[in-house]
Amino acid sequence: MILLRSLQVLPRSSISHCSYSSAAATLAEKTIREGPRNDWTKEEIKSIYGSPVLDLLFHGAQVHRHVHNFREVQQCTLLSVKTGGCSEDCSYCPQSSRYNTGLKAQKLMDKDAVLKAAKKAKEAGSTRFCMGAAWRDTIGRKTNFNQILEYVKKIRGMGMEVCCTLGMIEKQQAIELKKAGLTAYNHNLDTSREYYPNIITTRSYDERLETLQFVRDAGISVCSGGIIGLGEAEEDRVGLLHTLSTLPTHPESVPINALIAVKGTPLQDQKPVEIWEMIRMIGTARIVMPKAMIRLSAGRVRFSMPEQALCFLAGANSIFTGEKLLTTPNNDFDADQTMFKLLGLIPKAPNFHEDTTFEEERCEAAVASN
Repeated sequence: MILLRSLQVLPRSSISHCSYSSAAATLAEKTIREGPRNDWTKEEIKSIYGSPVLDLLFHGAQVHRHVHNFREVQQCTLLSVKTGGCSEDCSYCPQSSRYNTGLKAQKLMDKDAVLKAAKKAKEAGSTRFCMGAAWRDTIGRKTNFNQILEYVKKIRGMGMEVCCTLGMIEKQQAIELKKAGLTAYNHNLDTSREYYPNIITTRSYDERLETLQFVRDAGISVCSGGIIGLGEAEEDRVGLLHTLSTLPTHPESVPINALIAVKGTPLQDQKPVEIWEMIRMIGTARIVMPKAMIRLSAGRVRFSMPEQALCFLAGANSIFTGEKLLTTPNNDFDADQTMFKLLGLIPKAPNFHEDTTFEEERCEAAVASN
């Protein structure tokens, strides 16, 4: 009774001071107030990532609702147009020729098959069509590269955003992809600079960053994220987000992938990523890169509909839909349509204004230099 009476006489301000303010709360408020930043420190990002998960979920949602239409989710489809036979040693990838995963190398798909897949994806609700080729780079692949350019032109003509992931590209090739109408180029950093050599030795971290710069210079939207569940530490997840969020311009698209361990790869025995780990990555990415499309990518098939709902709440606003993500299982169209209806999600329309934005930025830069 004495305790109850003492609580009754406490002023409202005193009661509020009994609560604890997390880094997620403080820095999310700063993001909302000041907008995107490119000077994030690792300590700041680590403090956000380590905030109580419900706090991170809530404040990631606040930033998301401030910048985006929180009910809009873009549906994307990813097609492997050239499967297997890759010379690289990415420890997670069943398409590497170095591992015995039972995957047979195939040639580049012909135009009719690719366009048929794109049309089917559009009819199912996808507004971005992504094409992936299991190449280390595009050097010496002139014929195949010209075919890819033709695919880009045709799919863009369907009224869809078009994305490619073809490995490392040269500056001139980035320019040619831009002229063909490419919306975005995907080139993931995968993990932190420090942990990267444990996963890949056939392509350096700096080579990945160079490709992103070529893409940016050509005026193509940058799509770059990573994979969690590779055996990395929390510091490596923080390091990945730090690298992405301190680029001169944040990537327009940040895929967050959860490893799907494939038998025959060096990472075949890695344990599955838990939903809380995905929420921490998505919520942190949303706070430090508020304008980016945060894409709930590989590994989504392992998460239930309620778990995916938490990811959307934390700040994810894009999914890959369709039976496969390159060569690994994925949620099918019908299941995703059911989820959209149940959660009240709205399919996001294609966005082509980025081309105009890039041209405006170039003009502003030219004026400033003069």
